[in-house]
Amino acid sequence: MKISKIEFENFRNFMEHGEIRCSTDGKVTIIYGKNGDGKTTLHQLFQWIFYGQVHFNKTTTDRLYNLQYESERSFGDTFQVMGSIDFEHDGAQYSLRRTYTYRKGLADSEKIAEDFSLNKMDEDFNWRRMDRPKEIIEKLLPSGLSDYFFFDGESMIADLRVKGKDSAGKLRKALYSMFDLDVLEAAINHVGETKLKTTVLGKLYLSKGTISSGSQIAAIKTNIEGAQTRLERLGRDLESAQKRKAECQSVLVSVSEQIGGFKSKADYERQRKALKAQRDLFLKNAAAAQAHFGDQISEMFPQLLISKAVQDAKQKIHLKIEKNRLPSGISKKLIAYLTDSTTTHCICGNPLCDAERQHISAYLDMMPPRSYTSLYQDFSRTAKMWGRGYDKSGIEDSIMTVLANNEQAEKCDAQIHELDEAEKKSPDIEDLIVARQQAEQEISELDARIGEIGTNQRKLEIYLKKQMQDFDNATRENAATEKVNRKIRIMEEVAAYFRKKLDDESVSYSHRLEENIQSLIDNMLTSRRKVTVSPEFAVRVTDSFNDESKSEGQFAVVSFAYIGGILKMLRSEEHLASKEYPLVLDGPFSKLDPDQRQNVVNMIPEFAPQVILFSKDDLHEVFSAESIGRVWTIVSNDEKNIARIEEGHLWN
Repeated sequence: MKISKIEFENFRNFMEHGEIRCSTDGKVTIIYGKNGDGKTTLHQLFQWIFYGQVHFNKTTTDRLYNLQYESERSFGDTFQVMGSIDFEHDGAQYSLRRTYTYRKGLADSEKIAEDFSLNKMDEDFNWRRMDRPKEIIEKLLPSGLSDYFFFDGESMIADLRVKGKDSAGKLRKALYSMFDLDVLEAAINHVGETKLKTTVLGKLYLSKGTISSGSQIAAIKTNIEGAQTRLERLGRDLESAQKRKAECQSVLVSVSEQIGGFKSKADYERQRKALKAQRDLFLKNAAAAQAHFGDQISEMFPQLLISKAVQDAKQKIHLKIEKNRLPSGISKKLIAYLTDSTTTHCICGNPLCDAERQHISAYLDMMPPRSYTSLYQDFSRTAKMWGRGYDKSGIEDSIMTVLANNEQAEKCDAQIHELDEAEKKSPDIEDLIVARQQAEQEISELDARIGEIGTNQRKLEIYLKKQMQDFDNATRENAATEKVNRKIRIMEEVAAYFRKKLDDESVSYSHRLEENIQSLIDNMLTSRRKVTVSPEFAVRVTDSFNDESKSEGQFAVVSFAYIGGILKMLRSEEHLASKEYPLVLDGPFSKLDPDQRQNVVNMIPEFAPQVILFSKDDLHEVFSAESIGRVWTIVSNDEKNIARIEEGHLWN
C-alpha cells in the first residue's frame, strides 16, 4: 500500500478543507509543524480514517470537530467531520472515506451518524463501492500493527521507558496475529488446565465426579467447582486492576510529558526567588565595593590632593613657558652684553641708543633665576614624598566591581521580567499536577489491590490442589475414571505440543527481531549497545556493564530501531513479503545529537517503501535533496486552534 493523497475537513484545528499529496516514488514526504500547530492531529488523522481510532493525550478534548466551526452553527444544525485517503495497492487504486455527522446541541454537539466506505477504481476508471471495507483494510493494513505503521516516536519513547512490558504485550499480540501464532495460543487456552472448569481439561477432570458416586466425592467436587469459580473471579478482578493500572500509567506518562514542557506556579516562584536572591547579592556586593571605595578615598585624600596639585603645577609651568617663550637666539649672556654701557653697537652692526637698551633690558624680567624644568623637578620630588602610598589600581578595581555587580543585578531584573511575561503566557498546569498526583495515588492503590488478589489466588490454588488430590484419591479405583484420566493425559500432551511449538516460534521470531534491531542500533547509535529481545518481545538495550539507562536521544534511536526492526521482519516473511506497508512517522528528531540524527535519517528510507515524516525540526540539511519528495508546512494562528496546510518548505 502506498498513500497518494489524504483529505480532511473540520478535523480538530483544521477547520477548512485541506489535502496533502504524498510521494509514491520512494522519496520521503515531509510535513513540517511547530509545537502545537497540529502535527499530532494530522498524524492521528491517518489512524482515524483507517480504523476509526484516535489516541490524543488525556488532557485534550476528544471532540474531533473544530470548536470555532461548531460555534458558528445554530442550535439543531448538523455538520460533519470528514477524512479520506487515496492509496494504491497491487496495481489498483482505492479511496477510503470516513465521516462523522454531528447535531449542534445547547451545551455540546452529539454524534448522530457515521459512514465508512471503500471505493476501488475499475478498468473504466469508475469508482465502485466495496462490501466489508473493515475486513479489506484489516487484511491490507492490520490494526494490530497500527502503532508501528503510524508511528509516534514520542509515545514509543514513553512506552519503552515507562511501560516496556505493555509495549511488548501489544507487539506480541500483533505479531502473533500476523504470523498465525494466535491460532496456537487459542488452542492452548482452549485445552487449558484441569484447575479451570471451563477448559477441555477442566471439564474432563470434573466429569470423573459424575462417573463416581458418593456424598464425599460430590462434596469434594463442589469444593473444587467453588474454588475454580472464585479463581476465575479473581482472575477477572486482576485483569481489570491491571488494565486500569495501565490506563493510569498512560495518563501519568502523558501528563508528565506535558508538565515537562511547562513550569508550574511553584516552579516559576522558585526560579523567581533564586533570581531575586542573585540580584540582591550583586547589589550587596556593589554596595560593599562602593563603601570600600569611599574608605580608600578617605585614606588617600592627602596623596590624591598632592597628586592633583602636581598635575596642576605641571600644567601651569608648561603654560608659563609657552606664554613667555623668548625669541629664538636670546640668552642671558647676550642681553648682558647688549645692555652694557660700553657697548655702542648691536651684533647686527646697528648703533644702540637708550630706547633699544630699555627694550632689551625688559627681557631680563622674563629670565627666571633658574629654568622652569628645574623648578618643576624640585617641586615633583617634594610632591612625590608626600604622595607616597597612592594606589591607583585599588581605586579602579573598586569602581569596576561596583559597575560589574550593578550590571549583573540589572540582568537579573531583566530575567525576572522575562519570567513574569512567560508565566502570563504559559498555560495553567496546576490541574495537570493534580491529575498526575491522582494517577500516582491510584496506581499505588491498584498495586496494593493487585498484591492482595495475588495472595488470595495463591491461597485458593493451595486449597484447590488439596481438594483435587482428595478428588483423585476418591475416584482412583474405577475403570471409567481411568478412561477419563487417559483422555486427560492425551489432551495434556496435545497442550504441551502446542506450547512447545508456540515457544519455539516465539523464540525464533524474537531472535530475528533482536538481530534486526541490533543491526539498526549499530548503524544509528553513536555509542555501542547490546540488544536483547525476550520470547515475550520485551526489548532491552544495555551497555557492557548491563546498564539499561539511556538518555532521551538514545531512547529515540532505540524507538526508531524498534519500528525498523519490526517492518524488516514483516518483509522477511514469505507470505507477507509482497505486501507494502507505509510508515507515517512523527519522530522526535530534536532529541538526537547531530551525528545520531544523520544516522537515523540515512536509515529511515530503508524502513518502508513509503515514508511520510512529521517534524518540528528542519530536515532539509540532513536529508539529501534527491531523497526528498513532496514537502508541506502547517500554518497556524497564534492561539493554535485554527490551522491549514500549505505546500512547500515555508520556514526561513
